[in-house]
Amino acid sequence: MSNGPTPLPLRDQVSAAVQEAAGNVQIKTFYFAWQSFFDSTQLGQAIAVQPPNELIIPSTKVSVPTPGFGIGLHPDSQVPVGVKFKSSVGVSDSQVISVTPGQIIYPHGCATFSGFDVGLPFGWLGGGYAQIVILKTPEAAVWWAPGAEVAIQRQRVAIQADTATPVFSFGLPVGFPWKNAFRYNATTPTTPFPQGGQAIVSTSPTRTEMKLRLTTLASDALVLMLVQNSQAFDTGPGSPYVLSNDVEEVPILFNKIVGSAPYFPTSGFSFPITGNQLAATGQGSHSPGVLLCGDDAQFCLLNESGNSALNGAFVDIVRYALI
Repeated sequence: MSNGPTPLPLRDQVSAAVQEAAGNVQIKTFYFAWQSFFDSTQLGQAIAVQPPNELIIPSTKVSVPTPGFGIGLHPDSQVPVGVKFKSSVGVSDSQVISVTPGQIIYPHGCATFSGFDVGLPFGWLGGGYAQIVILKTPEAAVWWAPGAEVAIQRQRVAIQADTATPVFSFGLPVGFPWKNAFRYNATTPTTPFPQGGQAIVSTSPTRTEMKLRLTTLASDALVLMLVQNSQAFDTGPGSPYVLSNDVEEVPILFNKIVGSAPYFPTSGFSFPITGNQLAATGQGSHSPGVLLCGDDAQFCLLNESGNSALNGAFVDIVRYALI
């Protein structure tokens, strides 16, 4: 965890500078390490250790001894934060509050706080900068519109041969903490560590970026992303709800590598995405676009290119969403 200044966007620089000069606000910037990463063994279970009984991830926690009336998380921040305020006499509040970019909070109303602890909230799988504006006087004020696009998850997936029965795994969450989050167990890989919880931060996925980890590709390669139990299409009525286990698909095309310089082909898609007509094989027909994801959603990547070199090759995936 390290601190480092990041300039405010031009639209906020003047107002923030005027208020900071007047002593109304104080700006603090933090960088929080990514909580999900790429690993060829751990794959989708490659997430950092997060104790479930700590609502602020301990490795990211920072104590800020600055008093004030409220705080705002700048809308261009790349992560939500968990905040635990301290009263004017230094006693910590009983609860941790999750704050998303663009939100402003006055925890004690007209009373001041003496400081606060801040870090990534338990269950968050992204990372990056957070800029907190501390409102130090009753006259301090900021006006923001929420709805920042941030990276919510990273993972590595192996491409499966199209001649085998697809093996699905969890990996397309929209709520954090994610109830199906599991961390890799190096001692006993078949029994990963549960690291899930009840979702506090809700996201609306916007786009997905993919990098094929091959530096030799003689022709364009088609890979199918198969998804089952997406949140909107495959969740039935009742409590607990029933999942349909229907399968939808998204075609992913990686362009061939041209020239001798080594590089990794990339691809991706934004929402809404176009579905294909494959109802005869039990795969979904959803057009012009669908949001294929969900906390119960499972997926896999299937090689449809005819190039056996893709079987077992890895794809790195980064998912973005509005929070």
